[in-house]
Amino acid sequence: MEKKIIAIIPARIGSKGIKYKNLKKVNGKSLVEICIKNAKNIKGVSKVAVSTDSKKIQNLSKKQGAWCEKLRPKNLSKKNSQTNLALLHTLKEINEEFDYVIELQPTYLFRRKKTLSKAINMLLKNKKYDSLISIVKIQDTSHPDYVIQKKDHQLKFKSSATNFNRHYLNARYKPIGLIIISKYENFIKKKDMLTGKILGIEITNKKEMHDINNPIDLKIAKLL
Repeated sequence: MEKKIIAIIPARIGSKGIKYKNLKKVNGKSLVEICIKNAKNIKGVSKVAVSTDSKKIQNLSKKQGAWCEKLRPKNLSKKNSQTNLALLHTLKEINEEFDYVIELQPTYLFRRKKTLSKAINMLLKNKKYDSLISIVKIQDTSHPDYVIQKKDHQLKFKSSATNFNRHYLNARYKPIGLIIISKYENFIKKKDMLTGKILGIEITNKKEMHDINNPIDLKIAKLL
């Protein structure tokens, strides 16, 4: 039986790094419009929704064919508001049951169709897993092997950063918000997209990792 999958795009109007970030345009389209278009082109996604507190984003989203009938409440639209609660609000308003929920941040402008399709298929095939998140390999001096401890004025570290060679590092990863997927029932019950047994899909494409959080990121995105 084919699974019902909903992709929800969190796109509040406020932003600390860039004013009205989700409405900024690249190649004539806003970040939220690009994200909607990409989500609608993914096989298996039965509904695309946008969670926003902005009338302008709401109108743009509906024109692009995304569900955005109700605005997100102000108490869920603050800078410290939890995205999980905003997604839950959207699901409550839609009032449909799904098998999986995908969170797609619009700031990842270069998310590829094949990456998202691969992530969905990974979770569908591995039924014992409850959620999935995109991860990238740590290959610089922020790696745990190079963490420096300080006691009084003395420094202690496992390996000297002056002898740094990423080829000899133990494999360590960090999460990025490119793709997050959860089983619907788990998310509704635990109010968290990442629960139970969690799969990681490794992202290796540098362009795809690019996240727009400040004006420099936006300029780079336009150049790319």
